Amino acid sequence: MQYLNELRNKNITVLGLGITGLGIVRFLLSHDITPRVVDSRAVPPGSQWLADNAPDCEAVFGPLAQASLPSADLIIISPGIALFEQSVAEAIAHGVEVIGDIELFARLNTKPVIAVTGSNGKSTVVSLATEVLTQAGYKVGLGGNIGTAALDLLEQNFDVFVLELSSFQLETTKSLVCTSAMILNVTEDHMDRYPDFAAYCQAKQRIYQHAQHVVFNATDNNTLANAGVGVSVALAQADYCLQTHEGDLYFAAHQQPILPVSSLTMVGKHNQFNALAVMALLEPLNLDKAAFAAAFKNFTGLAHRCQLVADVAGVKYFNDSKATNVGATVAALESLTDDVNKIVLIAGGDAKGADLSPLREPLQAACRAVICFGQDGAKFLPLHEQSHLVADLQHAILKAQSLAQNGDAVLLAPACASIDMFPNYMIRGEAFCKAVAELAP
Repeated sequence: MQYLNELRNKNITVLGLGITGLGIVRFLLSHDITPRVVDSRAVPPGSQWLADNAPDCEAVFGPLAQASLPSADLIIISPGIALFEQSVAEAIAHGVEVIGDIELFARLNTKPVIAVTGSNGKSTVVSLATEVLTQAGYKVGLGGNIGTAALDLLEQNFDVFVLELSSFQLETTKSLVCTSAMILNVTEDHMDRYPDFAAYCQAKQRIYQHAQHVVFNATDNNTLANAGVGVSVALAQADYCLQTHEGDLYFAAHQQPILPVSSLTMVGKHNQFNALAVMALLEPLNLDKAAFAAAFKNFTGLAHRCQLVADVAGVKYFNDSKATNVGATVAALESLTDDVNKIVLIAGGDAKGADLSPLREPLQAACRAVICFGQDGAKFLPLHEQSHLVADLQHAILKAQSLAQNGDAVLLAPACASIDMFPNYMIRGEAFCKAVAELAP
């Protein structure tokens, strides 16, 4: 790894400790590179580990203005820190190169990469793709914005990498060569980070820069590559779509039926789309359809993604705590409408500056009532005539139970981040599951 030899002679600053930053520090130290570590927090997470295990690392904790960032030769930045943050922007203006951990991975990697971004569905698609590749006999490294940090994957002998990438990670990535890449969808999200929706879309588009095989969503123009080329995916009228064959519905590729839709264990139209996306992404590898069939059967989905938790007195309870934006909540509603009478939606939290008005029509069509809570809970009240604001998730579940009728579903799909009341969406989902388990039938 010639590039690592070059870094040993440079002044490297890791900006932002946390999970990603600490992973970068560990990786550099393992290759005899001692970085300076900077964080705006006085006692950032990971600071004790740094003191105990890397006493030679200079640590600068506190206001970034005191960190003299322009003196660095290279800044490796955590994805949670924006490039327009004043001290970072000043360093860039002084000619300092600023990259993220994915860009460092890209400069060191020599293996094929399957990369996926999008507002919703990323984790399911990369996990299903990993299952297909595993069934086909590949040793697969899954990571990025899910599970293992990309740099940690480099240390193992994988045949292929499958990366979930966020817009934050892509902002600082410019040389990632992908065997195959896809933007699944783009709906308004992270508007507290980006000046406008166009800037958010532009960050996502960076995944296509050096992609050898481009896959896009035929129903979402924001996923189109700038060159307008690639393989399309949709439930109908696309290169990869659903097609009726001998009376049954099939997953089809380029007008050829491949596998019956019934071979997919996961339910919902959104998961049918996800399966098609995986097929399109893996097209360059020419895998046997038996690998897809086995994976589609074995993969049951991820926790906190439209997860059926319980059936209490004829009402099904679904946990989709991962639905942290409007698009994800709409997808969850659409996936359930064919299987239940009406939905009682539980929503709210930190809306991250997003416009919630696109929810109005889907809520009117699918919901019996909307129970809202959290920092931005009141913003849901005008969206449905049967909206109720409650104090917290526990009260939301009890209110939903009182309103739901036989054959209905209670759906936690908050359209918001969890950080106003919970450490993360997983703990919010677990709290929902625990409370539902305690409901009296």
